Amino acid sequence: MVNNFIVSVVIATRNRAESLRDTLASLTRQSRKPDEVIVVDNASSDHTKDVALNFIDSLNLKYIYEAKRGIPYARNTGIQNARGDIIAFIDDDCVADENWLKHLEIPFVKDPYIGVVGGEISYFKVGDDMLEAFYIQNMTSGQRADSKR
Repeated sequence: MVNNFIVSVVIATRNRAESLRDTLASLTRQSRKPDEVIVVDNASSDHTKDVALNFIDSLNLKYIYEAKRGIPYARNTGIQNARGDIIAFIDDDCVADENWLKHLEIPFVKDPYIGVVGGEISYFKVGDDMLEAFYIQNMTSGQRADSKR
């Protein structure tokens, strides 16, 4: 499969420096490397900037500070600064499977009319909270999710 696309990954983040570190580390392990990673710092007061800049050499990373708070503002700032043909969003509390970008790109390669793709989201936390109950009831066959963390 020929890779002719530029893939930009946009991460909107606010005060989640440690989980952002895990997200960025997972992007370094991608089988299909991102062409650029844009971290949009949405008015953080922690060490988010330092964490992001630690990955500047291992990921073609742009750090952008967005003072106007809110995910829509942060994501739109990311889009405006992305140069990719494909823009992939990942949340700052997610860890990407090593083949995430590879599988995300395939539909675009196969069909030039594809505009948007989505994928499976796995829930890792196991406990007795409402979120897990919702996940089990609506996203699985009713079986308890196994913890992967």
